[in-house]
Amino acid sequence: MGVLSELNSFVKDYKQFNVYKKSLGNAINISEFKPYQFKLNQSPSLDQTYESNVDAYSVLKKIVDVFKSVDWIVEQKQSDGTYEIIENTTIHDLMSNPNDGKSYTWSDIDERLLVYLLANGNSYLHAEHLNGIIQEVDVLPSKNVEALTTSNFFLPNVRYKFEFGVNTRVFDKEELEHIMLFNPSYSDVKESFDGLSAFEVARNVVEVGNDRWEADAHLLKNRGIAGMITNKGDRPMQQDEAKAVQGAFDQETAGTKNFGKVKVTNQDLSYIQMGMSSTDLQLVQKGDVTLRAMCNVFGLDSSLFNDPANKTFNNRKEAEKAMYTNAIIPIAEKIAAKHTKFIAKNHYPDGSVRMRKDFSKIAALQNDLKDEATKDKLVMDGVAVVLNMPITSEAKNTLLVNEYGFSQDIANEVLQPAGSSNKTLEILKSLSPLLANKLLEKLSEEEIQGLLK
Repeated sequence: MGVLSELNSFVKDYKQFNVYKKSLGNAINISEFKPYQFKLNQSPSLDQTYESNVDAYSVLKKIVDVFKSVDWIVEQKQSDGTYEIIENTTIHDLMSNPNDGKSYTWSDIDERLLVYLLANGNSYLHAEHLNGIIQEVDVLPSKNVEALTTSNFFLPNVRYKFEFGVNTRVFDKEELEHIMLFNPSYSDVKESFDGLSAFEVARNVVEVGNDRWEADAHLLKNRGIAGMITNKGDRPMQQDEAKAVQGAFDQETAGTKNFGKVKVTNQDLSYIQMGMSSTDLQLVQKGDVTLRAMCNVFGLDSSLFNDPANKTFNNRKEAEKAMYTNAIIPIAEKIAAKHTKFIAKNHYPDGSVRMRKDFSKIAALQNDLKDEATKDKLVMDGVAVVLNMPITSEAKNTLLVNEYGFSQDIANEVLQPAGSSNKTLEILKSLSPLLANKLLEKLSEEEIQGLLK
């Protein structure tokens, strides 16, 4: 059964559980749940999601923490079109001290931007300039920013109104870096500048998750009484007698040491089981359903969050690798493109400099290097075997071309007559197996020939 099917089933059963709960009334002493009610066409607020929902906080925090741990680098475009890392620039000065007044680090900027972007659908980076150069940045709370536009779809002339307490400012689009998650359901120009919150997509998941944890809290607090004591005698107990029995009963059974315990009296009484059925209890325990649905929204695998029932990935490294490729890298590229346009272009108006996250040192993304090196070594060992085989040069040439992917010219170079200088083979021997194979794969025949002269 898929996650969505499980969730739909869970919601249906959960509604039946509420009917069951209400039918018990005051007898089980469980106060009626008050689930969060989100307004239509309005994203759930942070206090309903990130700040109060366990699954929402766990998944979003995982993405934010991993994102922050990856270093930013600054690169400059070279004459041949490639980029090289540059150091000690004014951009590095900005990242080392992005906001002196609030003592922010660039990691703080990363965290605020990403939390607002994923939870609200929008993030806003404000810059303070000195002599036209960005010297300080701050992240505005997204819920306090409103886009102001014309009604012209092609010339929206967007500006941004910021209201926070006594502070009210209107920013031109050049003064803010606005990053948004595209929301295709807009109906006018202004709405087209309002991003889609991930929690809006997971609205039902958030609501069910909040109610489930509230149900857990009530069960632990009130237990939902284990049973009822009723008089089987011919003479019913009077109200004062019932209160006396109840008082004595409570005194004997109250406290954690008597959790779920039923006390026996000396009257002719019978016991009626009142606890939740195993089916109802399973509804409260189905937290893995909402967790998996939340992970699906953000592109993560729930095995990263200790989901015992999810064994999709036999290797945790595969789950971590998928986290980077499905969630971290796409959002990093989106933010990097905005930073390049807003920050790097300000410091280097010629557009030759870009900012990006450096994933080259991430262990989860490098786990295939050992396998690659092993394969390359096997190729080189195989070539050595071919060269020493008691077969004709033509046969060796055919093997090198057909089995090892050599070009005809390179195979001819390798198979020079004995006693002649074999420069190609000497160069290949001087390199590691990985580099040697990469050399053959990446260079054109003309480049290889030029290298060997």
